Formats: sequence, structure tokens, C-alpha cells
Amino acid sequence: MKKKTVCLCALLLALTLLLASCGGRKMDLEGVNSAVSGGAAGDMEAPGSTEKWDQESWDGVVGDAVRPQTSLAEKIIYSADITLETVDFDSAVAGVEALLSQYGAFLESSSVSGRSLSDAYYDRAVYRHAEFVIRVPVGAFRDMTAALESAGNITSRRVYTENITERYYDTQSRLDAYRVEQERLMAMLEKCETVSEMLEIESRLSEVRYQLEALETTLRNWQNQVDYSTVRVTVNEVREYTRVVEAHRTYWQQIGDGLRDTLENIGDFFKALFKWFVVNLPALLLIAALLAVVAVLILAFLRRRARTRRAPSVRRDDDTPREE
Repeated sequence: MKKKTVCLCALLLALTLLLASCGGRKMDLEGVNSAVSGGAAGDMEAPGSTEKWDQESWDGVVGDAVRPQTSLAEKIIYSADITLETVDFDSAVAGVEALLSQYGAFLESSSVSGRSLSDAYYDRAVYRHAEFVIRVPVGAFRDMTAALESAGNITSRRVYTENITERYYDTQSRLDAYRVEQERLMAMLEKCETVSEMLEIESRLSEVRYQLEALETTLRNWQNQVDYSTVRVTVNEVREYTRVVEAHRTYWQQIGDGLRDTLENIGDFFKALFKWFVVNLPALLLIAALLAVVAVLILAFLRRRARTRRAPSVRRDDDTPREE
């Protein structure tokens, strides 16, 4: 009985030691797994992750460099649409063209539309208009868009940013994969023994080369847009600059604005009427002379007709026999 009790106690002690050792090992393994998982989570952060930018933000360009880079260079496309008005159209166009050499930009396209001589002669509300598409280095993007204020009165300015970092490096990865496949196909082509295998490999090789060219073209175009921002400038010729009105005008201020606009419109009407009268005075004199001649002829015709009607009645009175 004592032997059985001793054996039972020894067995329980062995089981207790075994469970304690397993628990310690389990805790150690959990600590190791947590450390490994923590380290892996830290290492598996997206290397190209970037913070989101506001589309209208100017913070992307700082001096001559773009926002601080992560492990993978960000690929951001900047563009701007600017509309300005000027009372001196030739000087404004020359000012825009002068900014090209100043900031190392180049002109991608331009167009200028003018008004005809009759428009200028009769003071019609048709003025000259110019459009420019300018490519400027990304480092000078902000400075050049700010310098356009010297060319005229800016009435509209919109700035856009497009972050293509993820798409760019995805396309780059696809390009690398196709290059590896091309090398393998070239190696297989040298070892193929039958014509059918050769034709099959060459068919796949042509498809891979086509994809390589398309992806390389896409990456070049994206890189060009990243390196050189696009600025679209519209220049409008006006008689006078747009008057800036306060956002909140009182009731009497609004009445004063309306009265001033009405008087200006009346003055413009009478000035245009007087100009029209002076410009067309020779034609008006000629028309008046022709009308006078026509009136004289009509009066002469009516007088002759009246005399003709009176003449027969006088002769009938003379032919009547007299009484003796």
C-alpha cells in the first residue's frame, strides 16, 4: 500500500513538472511569435505609402524640390489653369513669352485670335484672345504661376495635383516581369529543337516585346509629366479691368452700384451713337441728296399733271357758241 502511494505521488510530481515545462515553453513561443509578428508588421509597411494631398494645395512644391521623399520617390503630376485679362494685349503676350526663358520652360502650343478691322472700327465688343500651353520644370512651377500676375489681372486660377506613385511602380514591376520573361524566352529559343516549339516561343516573344514597348512608353510619358508641369494660360483683351466688388454690400451700396452701371451704359450708348453718326455722315449726306432729288422730281411731276388737267377745260369754254 505504501509502495502504491509512493508511486502515485511520484507520478503526480512528474506530471506537474511536465505541465510546468510545457507552459514555460508556450509562453516563450508566444513571446517569440509576437516579436516576429511585430517585426514583420514593421518591415511590411508599404515602402511607397504617401500621405494624401489636397488637390488645390500648393504644398507639393517647396523651392526647387518636391515634398520630402519616402523610400520610393513619389510621382506627382502638377498642372494649372490660369485666366488673365489685360488692356495691353501685346505687352501681356510678350510678358508670358518672356517667362519661358526665365524659368526654363518651353511652349507646347499657342494660339492667338484677333478681331477684324470692322470690329475695331465700329467698336464692337470683340477683343483679341490668346491661349498658351506651357511646360515648366516642376521646381519652378509655383514661382512661374505666381509670376504670371505681372502679365495682367488674373481672374481665375486652378491648381491640380495627381499622385501616380502607385500606378507608376505597379507598371514598373510589370515591365521588370516582362523583361525577365523575355530573357527566359530568348534562352529557350536557343535550346528548342523543333520548328513548332520555335514558332510558339517566337509568338509569345513578340507579345512580350509589344507589352514591353507599351509599358516603356507609358512610363516615359508619366515621367515627362512629373518632371515638367503643365500650365495652361488664357489671355483676354478687355477695355477695362474687372472691378472687384466686396463680398458683402449694403443696400444703399448696391443701389449706388446699379445707378453707376446704368449711367455708364447710357454714356456708352450715346458715345457709340455719336461715333456711328460721324462715321456714316458721308453716306447719310448722299442718301439725303438722293431723297431731295427724288422729292423734286415728284413735285415737278405732280405740278405738270395738275396743269395738264386744267388745260382742256379752258378750251371747251372757248368753243362754246356765243348768243347774238
